[in-house]
Amino acid sequence: MHSYISSPGKTVQILSRYGIRLKKSLGQNFLIDTNSAKKIISYAGVNADDVILEVGSGIGSLTEILFPNVKRVVCVEIDNHLIEAFKDIFSENLGEKIQLIKADALKLNYADIAGKYKINKVVSNLPYNIAAPLILKILIEAEDIKKLFITIQKDIAERLLASVGDKNYSSYTIKSNFLADFNFCFQISRNCFLPKPFVGSVVVEASRKDNRVLMDEDFKTGDFFDFVNSCFLHRRKKLINSLSQSNTRYCDKLELIIKLLSEIGKNRDVRAEELYLKDYISLYKKLNT
Repeated sequence: MHSYISSPGKTVQILSRYGIRLKKSLGQNFLIDTNSAKKIISYAGVNADDVILEVGSGIGSLTEILFPNVKRVVCVEIDNHLIEAFKDIFSENLGEKIQLIKADALKLNYADIAGKYKINKVVSNLPYNIAAPLILKILIEAEDIKKLFITIQKDIAERLLASVGDKNYSSYTIKSNFLADFNFCFQISRNCFLPKPFVGSVVVEASRKDNRVLMDEDFKTGDFFDFVNSCFLHRRKKLINSLSQSNTRYCDKLELIIKLLSEIGKNRDVRAEELYLKDYISLYKKLNT
């Protein structure tokens, strides 16, 4: 009977054979539950035409189940010890069905990688320590990647899925939801990982939005994100104070901001967590025309 890499015994055996010690600094928590791995791939609905990006491939727990069902898996890994094991395990498939890139995932250009390999989907157990910024980076850079099925810490999932007024509703919520629609898939217990993390994990589906209708010459995503960051910089303050005091671009537009807030049914005392994404888009466009 075949023993999957994602089974606890097989994972421990591989780590022992290669003398691998998992590093908290790299957010390394290996999935040791094959049913969960198969469930991720089932939710992703992969097919023989898909070219998949997998960031943080580790020893191949997900790769093993993924690659027979798709055209190609492009794996990104930074740890030399894990790469040595991965190359041995998948030696027969490297260069064809599996492409391995040794790199810091936060320093890659995903537009280049997606273009080179024709990647259309991400299926990945993201390294915990870089998951939040990495999601934004991939969505900003790689327009050809339309879907992401990602395993992330519960607290990051709560920020992505937060509603207006929730304690987890933040500038990160606005920025990520500007780029994609996020849906909860299922939870994975912390007991399904080695080493066991402090919190549980959640598999989330992200579907890229088409924002071309917004992209006139006055709308710049980077500037919009700066605007949103400024609005949330001082959560306990009123939005008008946070924005005008933290961004020199808007410090002399206080009366206009109050007027625009009134137009969307909000008074001058409103706080950042009380506005919807559409409100931020409207405010930004009217303040920058």
